[in-house]
Amino acid sequence: MKMIRRSSGAMGVVGLLLVILMLTPVATPSRSRAQDQPAGPGDLKAPPGTLDAVTAILTRRSIRDYTPRPVPEETIKLLLTAGMAAPSAFDERSTEFVVVNDPKILKEFAKVNPNSRQLKKMTVGIVVCGNKNKQKHKGLGYWQLDGAAASENILIAAHALGLGAVWTAIYPYPDRIPMVQKLLQLPEEVIPLNIIPIGYPAERKLTGNRFDPARAHYNRW
Repeated sequence: MKMIRRSSGAMGVVGLLLVILMLTPVATPSRSRAQDQPAGPGDLKAPPGTLDAVTAILTRRSIRDYTPRPVPEETIKLLLTAGMAAPSAFDERSTEFVVVNDPKILKEFAKVNPNSRQLKKMTVGIVVCGNKNKQKHKGLGYWQLDGAAASENILIAAHALGLGAVWTAIYPYPDRIPMVQKLLQLPEEVIPLNIIPIGYPAERKLTGNRFDPARAHYNRW
């Protein structure tokens, strides 16, 4: 009898443990913070072979000669996404972008600055503009800062993707601004900051370490 009672007690304990295990949630592997973030543009992923950010920054050079090879539309979209990912003062997001790939318009662009051979070579360019109507603080010129940050993102991303690009100034030249506004039919409040020709490089430039300790100051001048 004692044996039976002991067996029954043991079975009762085992059964109780099984019930507890069934009711206890199964622990799942912890997720990284990146996994918990909302999904980004899934169709815009950096292709294999893209340079990492630091390498792209340190090795980027201004390229002014391009091959006739067309730049894929998806690549241009990726560059625009990089530009729009730039920081924006007060989150104004005042930067606007005009992609230029019409041969007739490209030909006219070469007249904006006849000394810029990149304007004659490009098959596609991105005009970075500032929309003054989107400024929360009028007259402070934050659109210039936003546009500069967006332009740098595009330049770095282009190099990382194996493309050549160069900042070609429109602002602050008083003769170029109205020419581009008219050419692209920009509203009066939209000011073109620059045009960035994009293409596959037809020239190679050596890269070097530009760090100059004389330009670095700590705590005081």
